[in-house]
Parts: sequence; structure tokens; C-alpha cells
Amino acid sequence: MADHSDSRCDTTSGAPRGRSDGPAGATKPKQPAQPAFEGQRVLIVDDDARGVYALSSALAVRGLSVVYAATGLDGIEAVRRDPTIRAVLLEVALPGLDGYATAARIRELERGGDTPIVAVTFEASAADRAKCLAAGMDVHVPKPVDVGHLLRVLRTLIP
Repeated sequence: MADHSDSRCDTTSGAPRGRSDGPAGATKPKQPAQPAFEGQRVLIVDDDARGVYALSSALAVRGLSVVYAATGLDGIEAVRRDPTIRAVLLEVALPGLDGYATAARIRELERGGDTPIVAVTFEASAADRAKCLAAGMDVHVPKPVDVGHLLRVLRTLIP
């Protein structure tokens, strides 16, 4: 069976992918560096375990340690109990206590007022964004998540 992986072209240059037409030993173009978060801890509050797994995996390779809570109440307890959490990634559409109420209750905690909260949700209209900000969230990041964008957002929120 023939290997056709080299027959695809890079849409920006027309050059075949997976091949280097340059001199032997030439390196691939460098990708933009992603921010490193070695040792930083974030909490993901989301009831979709598959989405949490995918996002956690993408964040872990950038050095972030991820804590997970499936409900708003568990997320509030995690922030209350764990002073090493540097940011909360919060789904708005949670069963029971929704993300808006969860954010408001996190803000009431002693250390919750300073903890950055990022809405990471499919709720993506301008009205949804405004509601997130009114509930005390710092930033709104729509799903599906552009990991590079989320990392840039986290870099601005985590000193």
C-alpha cells in the first residue's frame, strides 16, 4: 500500500507537508512559543468529562496542573479548600448550581475575590458574555476552545 501522506499540500505555501525541500538537516519553521505555566494550578468546573479530559490534556502539556470539579458546589469547595488554585475555568451550563451562581459564590469566599474566573462555555452570544461578566467572571472564552487563545488569556490573569 502506498503512503500518500506526503501528497497533501500546505495551503499557505503549496509545499508538500511532511517534506523538507531545503538542505539536509534543515529544521522546520518554529511554532510560536506558548506560555509556560510550570507548577501553576487551575480548576476546571464542568460536567462534561470528555471535554474536561481534552482541555486538561492540552493544559498539562503547557505545565499547568489541573483540578476538576463536576458541579458548581464542588468547584466552590475546591477554591475554598485549595489556596494553590490560580484560576477557575468555569462552564456556565452546569446542572444544579449554574456557572453564574457558582462564580458569584466563589467571589464571596475570602480568597475568591482575587481568583481569576474564566467562563469556558458554548454560551457565546454577546448577552451571554455580558451576563458572565456581570456574575463576576473575568473573561469569556467560547467553546470549542482555542487553546492558544485560552493560554494567552491565562497568561494575563496569572501573574
